[in-house]
Amino acid sequence: MTVTYILGAGVDRSLGLPLADGLLLELDKFSKDEGKEISKSIKDKLGGARRVSFNFDKYVMNQAEDFAEKILTDPDLARNVEGALSNIGVDASDETRAVHTLVTKLGTIRQANELDTDTADTVATLAGGPSSMADHTMLKLRGIAFNPAPRDALLRIFRDLESDEDLSPEDKATFESLVASVIDVEYLLTELFAGFFTGKSNEKRKYLYVSWLLWAYMWHKSQEARRNMPSIDNFYNLLGNLNDEDSVITFNYTGLGSFPRDRHVEFHGNCYSYIRRDRGQFIDDDQRVLDATDLDGIKGFIDTLEIDVDQDQLLLPAIVPPSTMKPIVHHSFINRWSQSEILMKQSDILIAVGYAFRQVDSHFNDLFRESARGKQIAVINSDIESVQTELCQILGVSVSSLTSMRIENIDVQRSDSLLFIPMKCEEVTGELLSRIRQGW
Repeated sequence: MTVTYILGAGVDRSLGLPLADGLLLELDKFSKDEGKEISKSIKDKLGGARRVSFNFDKYVMNQAEDFAEKILTDPDLARNVEGALSNIGVDASDETRAVHTLVTKLGTIRQANELDTDTADTVATLAGGPSSMADHTMLKLRGIAFNPAPRDALLRIFRDLESDEDLSPEDKATFESLVASVIDVEYLLTELFAGFFTGKSNEKRKYLYVSWLLWAYMWHKSQEARRNMPSIDNFYNLLGNLNDEDSVITFNYTGLGSFPRDRHVEFHGNCYSYIRRDRGQFIDDDQRVLDATDLDGIKGFIDTLEIDVDQDQLLLPAIVPPSTMKPIVHHSFINRWSQSEILMKQSDILIAVGYAFRQVDSHFNDLFRESARGKQIAVINSDIESVQTELCQILGVSVSSLTSMRIENIDVQRSDSLLFIPMKCEEVTGELLSRIRQGW
């Protein structure tokens, strides 16, 4: 039985890497603390701080300003925010309860704005149009804004979370989760990359600054993780010796793990490669990068980059923003995505570990759907309920069709072809993987 392993961000979490929903705040801290000199070097390469108009603080505050509109118009974001506030306990502060009430009220407005299909069709007919023109919302909520008091309360949360001594550790954790659910690095990179392709120098500088800062942070954290791997439980240790026909698809930029190159696809790229766009060069063997194993080394490498935005001499990290519409940063990524489909189709079992099948990865999810026909699929994730919902929707399977059983003393959900295991990636054992190979 051949296996393709699909590894998401959850695999790196035990090694100190953040998940996507907390990454932007980590980048902000990095740019102001241990990565401050690296941040300055990147800006210097792009013409100096005055010519790099991106500012984390301003971006975060803009998200707070648009909070009401985003919650009312983006159901996925609304679910994330509601999830962030769902664990408040009986001892929560008045501040936490007030924000929870505010978000709940917004949810009520959003739900009341939705028309059921029959009503929407009838309204369309009354308006003199066919049912195909039916609009399932009553009000256009673009541009809506809070009144001053709730607006300023949220601005305080987004701006002063770290320094607010009035909040308990529990309340701070709740609000940090709230802010992280709204401040999405994937959305930011997608937005900035769209600007990059406008050809405007200002937009190019913003994307290059954030992408190289992300590169520096992820490369630094991956070097720390690599040094700590022998002493920390992690999933990579189980894959040290793949079967001869097994393969791996990874979504993490870290480049952790050692896998055969012909059976390993880094779907979104990595932090040891970069691209020179004006020459179409994909560079993955630069010894200067491989030698940059600490902050000083990373800064030293940044200082050697030959970037000239005004002359359109652009170097950018070989990482693809995990956006719904995948930008083609280099033609080699088309080959990677094709290879991913081939590897999955050649396998008998697909095992997704720490990967969430989010809508932002719809391109891969489409490849997965086509490759999964007639195969057994196992999913291991600590947040198994949300992943279960996403994957069942992708495959056109009803969640209610799943039944319960126990495998290796773990309560799981299953069908003939699907297996959902609620478990942290670092807790997976070789015995469990062997049991999955045998079928369920």
